[in-house]
Amino acid sequence: MDEAAGSVFVVTLEALEDGRPPALTILAFVKASTEVDAEAIAVVEVGRDGFTDAQVLRTAEVIDAAALPEDFGSAMANAQRYGCGLIVYDEP
Repeated sequence: MDEAAGSVFVVTLEALEDGRPPALTILAFVKASTEVDAEAIAVVEVGRDGFTDAQVLRTAEVIDAAALPEDFGSAMANAQRYGCGLIVYDEP
């Protein structure tokens, strides 16, 4: 991956949908220069989608995109193209 363009990080969050419990798990694929930047962007992006009280649980840099599960492909592509892609799990 081009270092100047940033890396893609997967940020795992929990957040409330429309302010109502239970918290849902969200994977945010974020293109950023650092892990800290990726976490900040992820919180902003889930907020734009109507989620509140977002809490970052963990963050990891994607080292080998080809090793990701197939169902992560769309979120990864969105991160590379637009800067962020989200996967929201319906069950807490």
